[in-house]
Amino acid sequence: MNAEQKEKLAKLFGQEHVAILITQGDQWPTGTLQAFAETADLDLLFIMRFSSEKFENLKKHPKVTVMVDTRDVGNVATFEIARASVQGEAVEVARDTAEWESMKAAFLKKNPFEAPFFGNDTLRMVRIKPKRISYANGIKDTFWIEL
Repeated sequence: MNAEQKEKLAKLFGQEHVAILITQGDQWPTGTLQAFAETADLDLLFIMRFSSEKFENLKKHPKVTVMVDTRDVGNVATFEIARASVQGEAVEVARDTAEWESMKAAFLKKNPFEAPFFGNDTLRMVRIKPKRISYANGIKDTFWIEL
């Protein structure tokens, strides 16, 4: 990924607070709209209950797709929206570790409204490391990268 591509993705991820996380179940994919955060390396962070269908799916099938877009502020009728499809592998962030605390701080900096969930010991956090990214902003500004 070059600097320009990273900058475009960072801008998109930075301005949006929710994304669609798509996981693969035993029979059906599951898509959920939920808050996310990103790291400086553009890894994506999600929180969820350990008993949720998406978390169970992630444990069995860690390859996921995440959709992020600006349809909330863009012009959908003329397709003037920035959007990215990120395919990657999800890894659980171990609770009560330095990584957990660091990722928790990043998540809450972006999404302070999610703070109450961190008081629940059933909460889990996953970090998605991108492997393939498709990006478009309008119809002319597009790229596809494999990492």
